[in-house]
Amino acid sequence: MRRGKRKTLTCDWSRLYLGTGLFFLIGFLFFGFSSLFFAEEQPINATPVGEEKRLKNGQTVTLLNWSHDEERKQMRVRLQFDQPQDYATKLVTRVAYKERPTDEQSVRVVYHQNEHYVFEIENVPRDFGQLALRLYVIKPQQSLEKLSATKREEALIESLYMDQRRVLRTSLSIQQADDYAQLFLADEHVKSQKRIKKMKREQLAQTSLVQQIEQDIETKQATLHDLTLDEQVEREEEIFNLKQDKEDALLRQTELKKQLTQEEKRQDQLRIKGRELKW
Repeated sequence: MRRGKRKTLTCDWSRLYLGTGLFFLIGFLFFGFSSLFFAEEQPINATPVGEEKRLKNGQTVTLLNWSHDEERKQMRVRLQFDQPQDYATKLVTRVAYKERPTDEQSVRVVYHQNEHYVFEIENVPRDFGQLALRLYVIKPQQSLEKLSATKREEALIESLYMDQRRVLRTSLSIQQADDYAQLFLADEHVKSQKRIKKMKREQLAQTSLVQQIEQDIETKQATLHDLTLDEQVEREEEIFNLKQDKEDALLRQTELKKQLTQEEKRQDQLRIKGRELKW
């Protein structure tokens, strides 16, 4: 091969190596500094709807609905506690945005009946990002704004969160007390139906369990005479334990039947209340 040709091939390989090196260098620089040009997406932070949440004071609360009317710049939040608030305390709520966590704003209570609450948050921007609904429990004569930072922290029993990517976007109409009562009744009816379905499934499972235990007892008793004395003693113990399991299953069936009857009566009461509110 002539010297000129070898020189050309050497230059070509050098260009290839140089180009490859520049490619990897540019790629490294691009991905290394991409965070300067592209904003990182924040993880979603939203309290699950329909799930019970344990509070610091021992109670539980369920977030039933959190909706946002972008045109009216208003939010509506429905909560249900497991029991009414203690008469010796009062529930105070404030809202704070993630960008301004120390800047709390007042929240309006539009409905309160026993353990049921409906709150409205005003002047909510269309792109609110993330916000927290803070639940405080204080004495009736106390003012949240006059509490020290330590006492205020002690009074905070929970913060419920909402992300604009999870909120229910809807048009919020003006509602009366009976309208809110109907909503809570509907929620209770749905939960009651779920409890009934769950109990009926467990009833079927317990019935199947009793049948299986009876078959096991029958099988073990049929072969009892073929065993040695020591094996018979062991087998008798197994049969005794199976009979105890059967008794436990039958007892559970009785409890489920009572609970199912009570829950069906509760459903009837909910239907009556619903009809009364419509009159």
